[in-house]
Amino acid sequence: DKYYLNLSEENSEDIMAVRLIEALKMAYEAEKDGLKTYLNYAKKTDVIAGKNMFIQLALDEVDHMELIEKYMDELLEGKEFKIVEVPEGRLAAIKPGSKADFKKGEKATLGDEDALRIALEHEKRAGNMYRDLSAKEEDATVKAFFDKMADVEDKHLEIIQAELDFMRSEGFWFDTMEFSVER
Repeated sequence: DKYYLNLSEENSEDIMAVRLIEALKMAYEAEKDGLKTYLNYAKKTDVIAGKNMFIQLALDEVDHMELIEKYMDELLEGKEFKIVEVPEGRLAAIKPGSKADFKKGEKATLGDEDALRIALEHEKRAGNMYRDLSAKEEDATVKAFFDKMADVEDKHLEIIQAELDFMRSEGFWFDTMEFSVER
């Protein structure tokens, strides 16, 4: 495991680094689980708007994994944990509160609704995990990182909830998302 620290002396900095790496490993695994889940749903849904949304969520998870891995690598190299801007995510431009902006897309299926409900639960768990990590963290920079990650997960939650609400009331995916996989 490349994320193993050999502690020659147990001092508070070493212990803090170990705790932080363990927290980052947990976050990395959660993001990896989200990636797999979203790619699976993108593969299963027949609706282009749904495929696009799940692909964008999966790509956000990849971004998060890369950011977390960068932090773990830097910690192992003995570098100080410095906060960088956590990207808002590819779906940040969508404003879930304004249903007037949404138009009917393709007919949704029960499987699509189930996928969204499970995705919603994943985002809730991820946001809660980051909030818990933040609450346990003493370092303000690390705390801010976990808070920002929770905010991004909360934004995903809002978008998925808006899609689910629209689908339940209209029976269709909403069709406002024109995505590019390029960033």
